[in-house]
Amino acid sequence: MPDVIVERHDRVLLLRLNRPARMNAMGGSLMRELLAAFEEGTRDDAVGAFVVTGEGRAWCAGADLEDAGQRHESGEAPARHAQELDTLGPGRSILAIHGCGKPTIAAVNGAAVGGGFGLCGAFDLRIASERARFGTIFIRRALAADFGLSWFLPRMVGAERAAELFYSGRIVEAEEALALGIVSRVVPHERLLEESLAFAAEVASQPPTALAYARRMLRHAQWTTLEQHLEFEWPLQRQLLRGPEFAEAVAAFREKREPDFRARD
Repeated sequence: MPDVIVERHDRVLLLRLNRPARMNAMGGSLMRELLAAFEEGTRDDAVGAFVVTGEGRAWCAGADLEDAGQRHESGEAPARHAQELDTLGPGRSILAIHGCGKPTIAAVNGAAVGGGFGLCGAFDLRIASERARFGTIFIRRALAADFGLSWFLPRMVGAERAAELFYSGRIVEAEEALALGIVSRVVPHERLLEESLAFAAEVASQPPTALAYARRMLRHAQWTTLEQHLEFEWPLQRQLLRGPEFAEAVAAFREKREPDFRARD
């Protein structure tokens, strides 16, 4: 069985992390398969959005420490495990998701902790099951952070709350995650995939160029001044005003019909 199951739902690409016995920890070929799926989906114009969920009771439990511990006991140095993580390319994986140019949704069905929390942070938004749980936990393993969590978390919850979560390593349940801004909504566990796919389908039906530009604007706004951002924002908007998607939107409004953006992908 693959470590990542790939399913097409019209214009939505659903990826299922498939190491349930290891709580979908980052071992085996999981990260390589996930990266390959994102790179292929990014190139495919028929894919309008991504949804990633986990099989079993976890979304992703971070690094496979059990596997790493077994290797250490067998005589392999910890540096070897670090080298393998280098090969998996945490930075490359995060950038492939964060910079893919298409909307990304994490349908968090269970625990997203450590590197799994960092991976989750790379998504545009997170829809959580009532059973979802989040935690940095690194400090409890004598580690600091990876998979971009020290960059993502302050942007989700603010610097002071991020510090509290990093320094304590405590677990955050779904409702607190909603209150903190880690997730956009919490839904009943049995409806998680249905609601995530429905929202992704709605997003994927939007004009693709306008959607990609809106995503770029939101990304750019995270690290620039207002003056710089206004200079970045307007040229993109001007391109859209002169483009076929806006023309179709205006024509549909005048003709009192639904716009057909897919014909102009």
